Amino acid sequence: MELIKKKSLLIIAPSLIAESLSLKLTSLDNNLNISLNGNTKGLNPDLIIWNILNYQSEELIRLELLRLKERFDESKILVIFSGELINKAKVAPTLNSEGLLLNPSVDKVLESINIIIEGGRVFDLCNNPSVKNNKVKELTFNQKLLSSGLKQIDTEINYIFKYVNSDSTPEFYKFILKGRLRELITAKSFLIFLWGNSLELYSEAIYTENKINFENKDNNTIFIKNKNSIEIWDLILKRLSKRYNTTNFDVDFNNSSIILSGMKKEFISRLICKMLDELDNLIKNIKENYKEKDYKEDFNSLIEELRLNTISNITESYFRVKKDGESISLNEYIHKEVTCNEIDRESHDSIMFIDPIIKNEPIDYDGKFLPLYETESFIVLENIISNWIIRNCNLLASEVFNICSSWPELRTILINPQLQSTRSFERFRNNINNYNRWHENIYMPIYLYESKREYIDIIDSKFTRYYKNENREKELENLEWFQKQVTLLVEIRDAIAPQLEIAVKYIGNLLVSFLTKVVGKAIGLVGKGILQGLGRSSTK
Repeated sequence: MELIKKKSLLIIAPSLIAESLSLKLTSLDNNLNISLNGNTKGLNPDLIIWNILNYQSEELIRLELLRLKERFDESKILVIFSGELINKAKVAPTLNSEGLLLNPSVDKVLESINIIIEGGRVFDLCNNPSVKNNKVKELTFNQKLLSSGLKQIDTEINYIFKYVNSDSTPEFYKFILKGRLRELITAKSFLIFLWGNSLELYSEAIYTENKINFENKDNNTIFIKNKNSIEIWDLILKRLSKRYNTTNFDVDFNNSSIILSGMKKEFISRLICKMLDELDNLIKNIKENYKEKDYKEDFNSLIEELRLNTISNITESYFRVKKDGESISLNEYIHKEVTCNEIDRESHDSIMFIDPIIKNEPIDYDGKFLPLYETESFIVLENIISNWIIRNCNLLASEVFNICSSWPELRTILINPQLQSTRSFERFRNNINNYNRWHENIYMPIYLYESKREYIDIIDSKFTRYYKNENREKELENLEWFQKQVTLLVEIRDAIAPQLEIAVKYIGNLLVSFLTKVVGKAIGLVGKGILQGLGRSSTK
């Protein structure tokens, strides 16, 4: 009978946590040989589990991780963040380790141990930009005054409590302090009664790049077993399909700047999911059929075919409508009418993320080569693909709106009921077109100059725009004349602003000096003369 080699683990954690974790793991799997902090001499474990309760600096965490790798150069490392980190909603740093988990269950830790030892990767997506975060609203002037007053009262109350509860304070002084305490409590209650409603320190939903999502933590744990690019693509496809396979969209048509939001909710979801399926077919088709020749010669035509296939399957294949008295297939009609030649400059070039998936190579992102199985690159790749999909679906939705403008009856099938009247339909299109022109000529050149890229995603059932810093120098060189003038104006403003600030400050100092030293003295002399005149008249 063949003996099974036990998996050697080293747990680095506070003693109670290390002992508890060791006991739970061994109770679930007898094939584990676990050592704790103090038993590391001459040890070379298969896996190190490093539990971090709290930290002050990301750099110190990375430095300690490097020391662990130097000391145990053949061991894999699983980092677990828990305790105060989770409770205080701190941000877990991006670490170059084989595993990174946030407050996991013992079962998840055990599953991660097996996958990592076999050569895979496990990580929680704690730095997803499409994550909801609560941020405190900026206070108004009245709210700042009220909150400042309440804080001062609380500070004095705590100061009084310190002496009231002290045995060394005489009873007479305690009697006086208790009276003062009652005054402060009454004053605080009165302030809250009068103006408490203005102190609405509630939070609003915003979206950032670096906050932890505590909901559905199991769904945000990625298990990569073979580090193969197709496996990673399948994981991303599954996550995005699950995210967008819904009709529960919340759209404000008066403030919308995305034409895709004007379609019926079921067609929004169908369009996005269909494009994901077509992208999956494209990647796997290239992988299988272009082994001996370069696919880049046919790439543009393949992408155009992807878009046509997506828009041509916007409805069921058997769905037919009447036009000019004849029954026609809606999908075939749309396929003949659309062109799909437009591009959205805020989306990445599709070959940038398709090529690494096909060739199983690192992705070239912002001057860095990132292996697809790392935490950072997985998040980057998912965000790039999501943004590309939604922006291309937005372009296809624009084609649908163009068709519906000349075929009003089609609006009842594809367009949201609130926009089916001619006035609402045209007003929505005009608002979108005005926004796009302004964005194309003004905002986008500024974003390029500031090295920013605008992303679009559907978060909490709403279309949301957010921004990430990226190097876009090459795109900046390809701007049109008017767009370059916009960037030139921004550059001139940045150059003049410091000098203008110095000039205004200098003129202000001169004005203050003139008013105080010249006008002030003159007014003083006039006043002195008047007083002297009054004094002489009274003596007479």
